[in-house]
Amino acid sequence: PNYDPVDPTSNQLFRDHLISKAEIISDIGSQSLSTLTTNQLIFHQMNRSLTHSQSQQLASLVRLTHPRHFDTRRYDTKTEIMIPGGLVLGMAMSCSSRDLHEILHEELLSCSYVHSLHPGDVVSGMSYIKSVTSSGPWDLESVVVRTVAVKNLDLVRDLDSERGLPIDLFWGDSTIGTRDIERICKEKCPQLSNKIVVMVDRKILRQSSRMETFLL
Repeated sequence: PNYDPVDPTSNQLFRDHLISKAEIISDIGSQSLSTLTTNQLIFHQMNRSLTHSQSQQLASLVRLTHPRHFDTRRYDTKTEIMIPGGLVLGMAMSCSSRDLHEILHEELLSCSYVHSLHPGDVVSGMSYIKSVTSSGPWDLESVVVRTVAVKNLDLVRDLDSERGLPIDLFWGDSTIGTRDIERICKEKCPQLSNKIVVMVDRKILRQSSRMETFLL
């Protein structure tokens, strides 16, 4: 059947099609260089930012016309002009792409926007592996992962390593409100207060790293 992006069942049909072709890619060995395990926390080293011009151009491509994205005479660029939500999500996924690049298929389970992102803000991220399960034949695995993107914070240098991170941010409901997230951050990790911009849950299908890796 033809793929229809509007029909939610088509997403599963596309996934099933990829699984049916997994035997072909298994012949060259796994392309998954890193092993992912349940409860693993990954600090991504790739950071991203968008200038106001870049944000305007990308917003125009998808016909976003809200004045908060464009009107610099009415709104301050650093505190009131906002990066559109779709771009914020894209930046969060981009931050994790280097560490989670071996993806055959992915499904967005939930997405919660927490704080506004402004032009010039630097986005970094961390991903928590919630589960890793075998998925069908040919050594495929299904990974449920939560990516938390923050702004203007070096997750490796600025966080208190002795204090740790609150597990509620990674295992709790991803759709909880900003007030509850701020309460958790202020009580257990003040450095994250007012820094989280988006929390994303995804289900990723990829080759298991248990297979022999073939390097070109």
